[in-house]
Amino acid sequence: MKAKISDKNSKLGKIMNVSLPPVTTCRPGAPCAKDCYAMKAWHMYPSVRKAWSHNLDCVKVNWGKFFDSIIEQINGKKNTPRFFRWHVSGDILDKEYFAGMIDVARRCPDTIFLAFTKRYNIVNDMTDHIPENLTIIFSAWPGLEMENKNHFPVAWFDDGTDNRIPEDCIECPGLCDSCGMCFQLGRIGKDVRFKKH
Repeated sequence: MKAKISDKNSKLGKIMNVSLPPVTTCRPGAPCAKDCYAMKAWHMYPSVRKAWSHNLDCVKVNWGKFFDSIIEQINGKKNTPRFFRWHVSGDILDKEYFAGMIDVARRCPDTIFLAFTKRYNIVNDMTDHIPENLTIIFSAWPGLEMENKNHFPVAWFDDGTDNRIPEDCIECPGLCDSCGMCFQLGRIGKDVRFKKH
């Protein structure tokens, strides 16, 4: 079964991305579930719901073929995509899934991959295997404890209540394809802040 990849969306612009269903594929008990932005698209657009559900079905049936199909679609482009985003909706499912993400990055060395995650424990356990072209950003949420022993860049949700947010954070300007800063956060040593809107 072939992964359904989107070539763009309203926030990312023209950046290839793949997603899974929101909330149910995320960290259990994540405090962001009640305010999940991806649930809006899930409820409003049947085609989005179908694509994200299809991807989860692909993973369950044969996760290896799912990741191979992502590699084929990236390498099948006339021009190698500069950026690829994991999980506009959803999150890293488990260590096996994360190993698949790592394999994709290794086999597509000319593309920079980006994933935001609240599955801190999975990433912390596999830090030594992450290639340079896979940028992992820990997603922070007010009140959610975050073990970041390997100093991954952090995406802070800023609703005015979290006093952990560094003053020198980069503020997200929106439209990822014209900014691209998050893909470079690990290299430049900065965090990013997303203001509640």
